[in-house]
Amino acid sequence: MLRITAGEFRGRRLKVPKVEATRPLVERAREGLFNHLQELVDDAVVWDVYAGSGILGFEALSRGARAVLAVEYSRQAALQIEENAELLRVQDAHRCLRGDAYRLPKMKGLGPAPDLVFFDPPYDDFRKGGSRREKVWQLFLDLTELTTPGGCVVVHTPRGILVERETAALPGLERRDYSNTSLYWWHKPQS
Repeated sequence: MLRITAGEFRGRRLKVPKVEATRPLVERAREGLFNHLQELVDDAVVWDVYAGSGILGFEALSRGARAVLAVEYSRQAALQIEENAELLRVQDAHRCLRGDAYRLPKMKGLGPAPDLVFFDPPYDDFRKGGSRREKVWQLFLDLTELTTPGGCVVVHTPRGILVERETAALPGLERRDYSNTSLYWWHKPQS
């Protein structure tokens, strides 16, 4: 079970899908992240890519986001996300898209561009290196392009794994470490 940390649904517990690759962001890291993003969340359109448990999208809705698009490949995880949306009665503001995240930048009909993007790919996509790592990093860069000016994109990785070549692509990229994990976020310039 995961607990929502603040907002309208503070304290509500959500079920976590029994999927091996799902590793929800720890509560302390979620609190730190949302404290940093507090001013951007209200009325935001949020994309939760590689949603896993969907907790980041639900945290955003609890704190005033307008809409969430959760993207998750695992059928079991997607069903659990939809069940949690029903539990919170947020189906009108929450949509779960089951599919390959790599198709996302080219898909039509996704609704308004995101103001916030949470990107949480499998750790192995970063650890194994080579073309797999290049592909996942390019997807993250593609998502930054889709984000509205003034918006923010966040990537969850193994601790300190991004190298200078990757971080140089996004001047001003910030990093916070939590135990064995890192959160990197980048605020897209207004113009």
